Amino acid sequence: MSANEALAGIAVRQARVPGSAILHPARRAVQYLTLLALILVPITGLFRIDMAAGSAIMLDRQVWFSDITIIFGFWMFVASLLVMSYSLVGSAFCGWVCPQNTASEFANMLTRKLLGRSTDMMDISGKKMQVAMRNQSLLNYLLFGVGVLLPAMIYALIPLLYFNSPSVIWSFMTFSESARETGSLYWIYFIFTALFLIDIAAVRHFWCKNICFYRVWQESFKKTESLRIHYDAQRSDHCAGCHYCVDACFFDLDPRTTGVIDNCVNCGACVTACDALHSKSKKLEGPGLLSFVSGVQDGSSRRGHPVVGFFARTRKPLLATLAGLLLFGVGIGSYQSEHLSVYKEAEGKGGKILDYRVHLAHKLFQPTDITLQVEGLDPSMYELKQKHVHFDAAGSADVMLHLHANMSAGLHRFIVRARVENGWSEAFRVTHFVPDKQSGG
Repeated sequence: MSANEALAGIAVRQARVPGSAILHPARRAVQYLTLLALILVPITGLFRIDMAAGSAIMLDRQVWFSDITIIFGFWMFVASLLVMSYSLVGSAFCGWVCPQNTASEFANMLTRKLLGRSTDMMDISGKKMQVAMRNQSLLNYLLFGVGVLLPAMIYALIPLLYFNSPSVIWSFMTFSESARETGSLYWIYFIFTALFLIDIAAVRHFWCKNICFYRVWQESFKKTESLRIHYDAQRSDHCAGCHYCVDACFFDLDPRTTGVIDNCVNCGACVTACDALHSKSKKLEGPGLLSFVSGVQDGSSRRGHPVVGFFARTRKPLLATLAGLLLFGVGIGSYQSEHLSVYKEAEGKGGKILDYRVHLAHKLFQPTDITLQVEGLDPSMYELKQKHVHFDAAGSADVMLHLHANMSAGLHRFIVRARVENGWSEAFRVTHFVPDKQSGG
């Protein structure tokens, strides 16, 4: 027998990289990138609520209720996109994106390492928390307290970012004099920190299992073709006496018996656990018995090309998503970065109105200069307090326009015009009535 023939007769077991080596790190990356995005969105001006101006900020622009195309298009796009994701991937938002789940998983990991695997911070049955004897030390309790306090402090900062400008938050974090003078922001931050600390330390997945209405909302859009866990029943002998996948599920589900409405959030923890067990075992061959599947798997006539199936399942929400995106684009394209209005001031002596308030609003967080002029009146008949108005950022300003009392009786029509170097121009027509002196007397 030749050497090649001898080598060919040796059984070779192919080394396999388990799917758990990719799935688990990918999910962790998505979770942490989501938290990073939640922080960067308000800081970069993509979206924030301006409480002082009573408006939203999108793409570094103040968006008023008058910008209805932007508002309606944005929410239509987001809502339709979420509905489409529900029908495609089920409740994967909870397992891959939701910050509540991210914090809960982190707290569970910290609890297992410092207090023991059987420690349950909040049991609905009323069972007391049991800490492993070997973990009952002051150092472990201290590390656990610090470990849940730090993420609570980070989480508490996120809602503040959405209702305050980055400069205000920076003053708050650096304990500047302006922040200390108000003090209210520190109280708000303290309350948020306390709430998140209770949530991360004790509530955790209790919220997800028994309270969260958003998860139930997602379940109502799931279909038989949505992403779900598939169990390979043909190799069920591998499961004899094994509950590794059940132990890995933080929703206390049995992944081998999941259905359409099953509370599964498609986190893939069971897939990772089963696959990791098979990759380490010398007796169990092949991949794990659990995997992700989507679409029709029974070979029926409904099964076809994946692209065709995608459009068949998401036709309506996809059209609504595109329509919302189109409306949003139209709104951004027709966006007016400045606004001009003119108001009458209080009547003077003899019931005459001699003063007008010219109101200017700049809606971009960029510096600009607005030039004002009055058309249709002789310069000797009025006095404009300021012809050039400078804005360092978004804001508003009032300029007084005074009309002289020696104007002739009758109607005087004139235009207040505002211009910006970028090409924006707006005119406001004013009709001023001067009563006859004899009739007034």
